[in-house]
Amino acid sequence: MEKVFEFLKKNNVCTVATSSGDVPRASVIDYYMIGNAIIFATDPDSIKANNLKKNSRISMSVHNMPLFVTLDGSVVEPTKAEIDGYMQQLLLHHPEFKEMMGSDMMQPFAFYKLVIDAAYWNDFSNGMVPTEIIV
Repeated sequence: MEKVFEFLKKNNVCTVATSSGDVPRASVIDYYMIGNAIIFATDPDSIKANNLKKNSRISMSVHNMPLFVTLDGSVVEPTKAEIDGYMQQLLLHHPEFKEMMGSDMMQPFAFYKLVIDAAYWNDFSNGMVPTEIIV
């Protein structure tokens, strides 16, 4: 799992798939690694947040070809320290959010932490090879 975490630490944009009933939803979002915890946030009124209220299961994919990883699991509430670390990274990468957060332009986030059930590692740097499943 160490190579997965190292890869994730070098990136911060992913696609998260959620669902409500049989209606899937894919969303591109920022995530940040706080230690080995994968933390992300969204508008609490978004489709993604509403889906997660009904079904905490997600699939998350990150790529920087020829490498990519897909993580399946569920979300839980992160700790205050994880949220603080996320916010520090977010504002470092998106300083424009600071002003938006201080006004009525953006409401407070809903925060999530991914609990990984399985990771699917793909390294196509030497051609098409089978996916490595890491549990």
